[in-house]
Amino acid sequence: MAHLGLHVDEATLLKEYRLESLDPSSFQDIDHAEDSPATAGLGVNEEPDPLGLHQRITTRNLPKDIRPHVTVSSKTFDPKLFLSTIHPDATFADLTHGLNQLKDNIEQRSQALKVLVEDNFDRFVAVKATTDGVYREMKESDGGPLQRESEYGVKDLKSILAQASARADQVFTPVLENNLKAMKLRSTLGVFEKSKFFFNLPGSLAESVDAKRYDAALRDYNKGKYLLENRPGQLLAFNTGPASGDNNITEKQRQQQQRLFKKVWDAVEAVMKDMERKLFASLREPKRSVDEQEKTIEVLLELSPREDPVAVFLESQHKHIHTLMRSSYQSAETKVGNARTMNDLLPRTDKDRARDIQSCLRQIGRGDPNFERSFGAPAWRAIHHLVRMVSENLLQTLPSFWRVCKNQSEGKFSKSVSPGIQSRARSWASESIDSYISLLSAFFTLTDVSILGRQPLSPLPAWVPANSSSMTAAHYMHLILQDLAETANTLSALGIGGTPEALKTFVINARFSFTEVLCNLWQGDAKLFYMLEDWTINPDEQSTTLFLKDLSSFHRSNARAAYHIASGRTRDPFDSSSRSRSTGADRDTGVSTEATSRIKAAFLDSIYAFLDGIVHLAFSEYDPLDPTTSTSHKVVGNSRLTVDVQELDTRILLSVTNLSHLSRIAIPTMAKQFQEVYHCKMSEDLATIEEVASQLDKILFHDFLKRRSEALNDVFRTGILHGGIDWARLPRPSEVHPFIYEALLALVQVHAQVQSVAKALVSRTISSLLEGLTEVILQSFKEVPRFGMGGMLQATLEIEFVHQTLSAFVSSKAEENLKATYDVISTKYQQGRGGKEDGAELQRELEGVKKTLLASRKMTALEFLCFRKGSGSSSSSSGSKHRKDSGSKSGEARPASSASATTSSSSRR
Repeated sequence: MAHLGLHVDEATLLKEYRLESLDPSSFQDIDHAEDSPATAGLGVNEEPDPLGLHQRITTRNLPKDIRPHVTVSSKTFDPKLFLSTIHPDATFADLTHGLNQLKDNIEQRSQALKVLVEDNFDRFVAVKATTDGVYREMKESDGGPLQRESEYGVKDLKSILAQASARADQVFTPVLENNLKAMKLRSTLGVFEKSKFFFNLPGSLAESVDAKRYDAALRDYNKGKYLLENRPGQLLAFNTGPASGDNNITEKQRQQQQRLFKKVWDAVEAVMKDMERKLFASLREPKRSVDEQEKTIEVLLELSPREDPVAVFLESQHKHIHTLMRSSYQSAETKVGNARTMNDLLPRTDKDRARDIQSCLRQIGRGDPNFERSFGAPAWRAIHHLVRMVSENLLQTLPSFWRVCKNQSEGKFSKSVSPGIQSRARSWASESIDSYISLLSAFFTLTDVSILGRQPLSPLPAWVPANSSSMTAAHYMHLILQDLAETANTLSALGIGGTPEALKTFVINARFSFTEVLCNLWQGDAKLFYMLEDWTINPDEQSTTLFLKDLSSFHRSNARAAYHIASGRTRDPFDSSSRSRSTGADRDTGVSTEATSRIKAAFLDSIYAFLDGIVHLAFSEYDPLDPTTSTSHKVVGNSRLTVDVQELDTRILLSVTNLSHLSRIAIPTMAKQFQEVYHCKMSEDLATIEEVASQLDKILFHDFLKRRSEALNDVFRTGILHGGIDWARLPRPSEVHPFIYEALLALVQVHAQVQSVAKALVSRTISSLLEGLTEVILQSFKEVPRFGMGGMLQATLEIEFVHQTLSAFVSSKAEENLKATYDVISTKYQQGRGGKEDGAELQRELEGVKKTLLASRKMTALEFLCFRKGSGSSSSSSGSKHRKDSGSKSGEARPASSASATTSSSSRR
């Protein structure tokens, strides 16, 4: 059977047939519905669904007590339990369908049974008759097997079994006797097995030592030593005790036995000495776990060696910690130096640094920043690797050192008696942590916060990679501080002397130093940030550029990074939901006063740098960071209009609107968030920033107005004083002089330019130009010696034409200038009139001027349509404050009021 692959062991056979032994004494009821390995693949527990809702149903995974009740062929089948178990989710429609299916199946089976009975009825009758005849013959015939005399057919069988039993006794009795002898022999052999352990002890100990099963070797050694010293008689089968009475062991046999024991035990001691040497070597291995080392120490202490294993471990571990930390620091420092040298060799211009800042901002905007390719990133990674290597090496070695030291002081190694080892170990542990702190403090040039806090912002230390941006530095400094904080917490938890306080101070100093580094880089990046301006118009905020969004993102990123570095907390401080939930003690930022002062100063200095950059952008030529940019035209809004940012006026107008948006919205918003995060007041600083922004706004806008107003004012000054007009002898007016149209058309061009670039500045620009223009008009008419009636009417017509055309932009100052101009004209007309005209004639002439004014206004309505109120000159906050309600009055009233002033002046004279 073995060759046929049918060999099955006894346990498998019993399990297969669910038997407890090969000779059961009673019948066992077996649940054949259970799966067995022999029938698992035959689908015994699967059968068609009688309701037809599933193709097949299985009861393999059901409990044994439920399985018979849900099997349709079982006698204990329970329909309700079947439905709740097999079809728990069936709907009423499914059950109705199943009922019909079941009825159809029953009818089909009944019909098939009827057909079977009808087709084989004669056979059933024949079989029944034959069976009854055979039974009658066996019972009633003389030689039938079912007679009482033959014990109903088993008498012969009993006789055969009795003969077989007698034959078995003859055959198996010798076998059983031999088995009894074998048992006695094995018992005798067991007695001699007692000495087998002792004589095999050197070999078994050597095998255990080679397999590094030192605890087993120690156990066997102690057992052999106990037997040898206390029960030597158990090592051999005969008695080795002192002779008494009829002792059969001679003195010679006893001496021979002792020599044999000594030889075996010398071999045992040699093996144990070798094991002791290996264990001490293991104690000096630095990479073993503390559990293994403690186990080794316990084994060695059981051997009572000359050296104290605890002292050997602590001393070797201390040397290893010191050497490993120094070597890892020196190796990592070399890599940092190489990375820094390679970084310094790469030429980086201000434009390159600005591109790096732009790349970092874009990565932050995507929400998953990756600074691997940023400037200085290789050097930062090398610095991070240095901190991690030194920290990990200390964390991998010092806790095991301190655990053994602590266990020794608590009496776990009671057999360790090395004097002074505990105090030396504590000193070694403190020395390791102090060395760790001094190494990293020297690398990062750390100084105590109490000293740095009283001094100005420290310059950028030499260890910071050159040309790296503030965002790259913040990313890696945050990772470095996380490693330092985790290492400090783990080491502080050990409770080694005064090291927890030293570690806390070390982390605080590191956070403050890194905060100063970030503030330095923050301010440096802010000075280059203006280079990121590419004059792309913001579609959501017309007349401003997307540069302002980058600016806000830059500030928010650095303010958040400064919070994480200075406080060590990981939550987002600019998340409004987290800020609103923090109350009371939770509102503590975790940022020291000194760090808050540094961060606030960097925030404000960066804003001033941005403001200076905006002015620099306005007066500098367009020089994009992207060299592939081939055009300076930028799309404005959805109208697809473009502006040429190569023009100085365009850049100034966009800079003015950017400056306005910064001072009104962006900077107050950023300052408000900063105050909420750092719990500091900035009202005075904001007032100063607003004042500086206002001054810069005046510088930019005045430069634009100066160049635009010079040509415009020259037109009026030349037309009034040097245009060949004799205001004293001028005839009655019939039209407006051409220089008025020329000047107003120049204003139309200015209006169109400002409208296309900075729509919000239209009202302010036209109103400011008009104020300057009215001053020029006033001063020019003051230089006219006198006015005749025609000159007075002509001047009134032209002033009123300008007044009414630009009425939507007339400010209070312009209104005063125009009123003063009317007074000057009236005064000089009265002085040269001589009282010849009466009021009625003057009134008739003014009516003619009124008609001429209306005709001129109607003829030029299309050219000056842009000056109408609400026709595109939408007022902003900067323009509306310059406008007066009188500017919207009807133009027809102006000549009448001027005539009244002239008539009243004439009557007085």
